[in-house]
Amino acid sequence: MKALILLNALLVSTASSATVNIRSLDDLGAPSEVFNTTTFPGGDLIGQKPTYFNRTVDGIVAVNSKDATFAVSIDFLAGESQSNGVIWESGGATIGSTLSYNQAASTVSVHHSTNVGLALGVVTHKLTEAQVSGGDIEVVWAYDTTEIDFQLFVDGVSSGTTVDMTEVARTQNNWSGQNQAGFGVFGGNNASGNGKNQSLVAIANLGDTAKINLTTGLRFWAGTNAQFSVVAIPEPSSIVLLGFASLFVMRRRRQGNVN
Repeated sequence: MKALILLNALLVSTASSATVNIRSLDDLGAPSEVFNTTTFPGGDLIGQKPTYFNRTVDGIVAVNSKDATFAVSIDFLAGESQSNGVIWESGGATIGSTLSYNQAASTVSVHHSTNVGLALGVVTHKLTEAQVSGGDIEVVWAYDTTEIDFQLFVDGVSSGTTVDMTEVARTQNNWSGQNQAGFGVFGGNNASGNGKNQSLVAIANLGDTAKINLTTGLRFWAGTNAQFSVVAIPEPSSIVLLGFASLFVMRRRRQGNVN
């Protein structure tokens, strides 16, 4: 199932458009599962979580083999840590997926391991200085069972989909193995991945490299692959031409009515 979230886009030239605003994720309806200060009032929100492997969530059986959409609001902090701090992960190096932040490189990445850990897909977004210094940013990562990939959206803009980084292509439709999940930490002994059935290089807990908005927390829509639909605003010259065409049609209609 693909749910469309409408993006407002502004054409800045004849060639392409740059997205600037995104409609609220409320368009997807209530999340299937939420980890926030309301659902975890005891203060143990950041930490290990149950694996998604073979779980039934919101009526969706074996969610790890179904479409999925996750979202989190996070304040990325500038610094020199070269670790890949885990924002979220589930499964392990053999089968699993990880969303991480590398502070020194100012990058946010999704790693997806399948095919007994020998296939690895990665998509990375390079944060701008404004995104690092501007407070909370909404990050969305959505899994597509048909393509067996994740698409990453940062601040309402697509960063693309996971690209194969290994000779072995991802053909196994699964985004979580049996290892525990983690929110702000890596949940088990390892996490996806490096394409050699080993853990993500320089993996670490997120720590103080970024601050997750725990009020909204982690939102998960089971069985839903959120795709962003761009609406293009015509250039001013195109709007003028459209206006003239409309006036011409209206004039012809009036003349027709007089006759």
